[in-house]
Amino acid sequence: MIELKHLRLLRSAVAHGTISGAARELGYSQPALTQQIQALERYLGTPVLVRSRRGIVPTDAGRILLRHAELVLQSIALAESEIEAVAGLRSGRIRIACFPSAAGALMPQMFARMKKDHPGLHFEMIEADSAKAVELVRRGECDLAIIYSHLTEGETFDAVELGEDEVLTPLFDERVDVVLPTSHPLVSKRWVDVRELRDDLWIAGCPRCRGNLEHLCRVAGFEPQIGFETDDYLALHRLAALGLGVALAPELMHTAFPNDERLALRPLQPLSVRQVGAVSTGPLMQLPAVQRAVEILLEQTQDAGLRVSPSTIQT
Repeated sequence: MIELKHLRLLRSAVAHGTISGAARELGYSQPALTQQIQALERYLGTPVLVRSRRGIVPTDAGRILLRHAELVLQSIALAESEIEAVAGLRSGRIRIACFPSAAGALMPQMFARMKKDHPGLHFEMIEADSAKAVELVRRGECDLAIIYSHLTEGETFDAVELGEDEVLTPLFDERVDVVLPTSHPLVSKRWVDVRELRDDLWIAGCPRCRGNLEHLCRVAGFEPQIGFETDDYLALHRLAALGLGVALAPELMHTAFPNDERLALRPLQPLSVRQVGAVSTGPLMQLPAVQRAVEILLEQTQDAGLRVSPSTIQT
């Protein structure tokens, strides 16, 4: 088998014109280098180097091998340089799939921080629900998935089942509040019992995204009356501010929009919590860019006052 060391030995011997010169350059003893050349010639079935008055010179077979050796060694050197740049966060890309509220409230700051610290990196972001985001990681179409699950009265639901080689890094737990117009009669309460909202009109996400609302209401013994369907949190806030309905919103969204004096946010009883985490595979988590992205997400959620998981969230 032709090995990279054979190509390096051949190139060095021809460049120096002596076996001893090549041995000094490459850190071999002269006998060891000679043995390697002999092993290569036995494998090829023909000499690659011969002695002449000018010193060591390649045979016709040696010249063919040397021509290909230059291309191979140049390509390997380039690959090593590029890999070193990726490992040092001087180049490369990171692809992240995340749910919509994370795309608005978390990702821009994280990408800006990464770009400032590592200007050679490139980024891609895909909006996807938790299950789709993890599927994109499994298919190799992204490096990191930002996902969530809900926790109510000790019951976790809409969580994604992870495979053996998939790693979940908890980022934070956040309370899910009810968003009320300030004209609502329950605004005077410190917290709101879900059962008191059975007659209200709700602003909710698409059928695939309203599982938390339906679960809370079902546990309380009623089905919510959905008046407006939107996955746009800006629309949700404005509809609620104008007194057109009530809605659920996680704390993350409160950090993404300016305070609106027409809105009041109240914790629910029973308490509803959204648990947010980052998912990747074991090998992908070894990539410096993925590791750094997770570190920055943890830092910025702490700076924003979101509670790092696991936590006890008080009402």
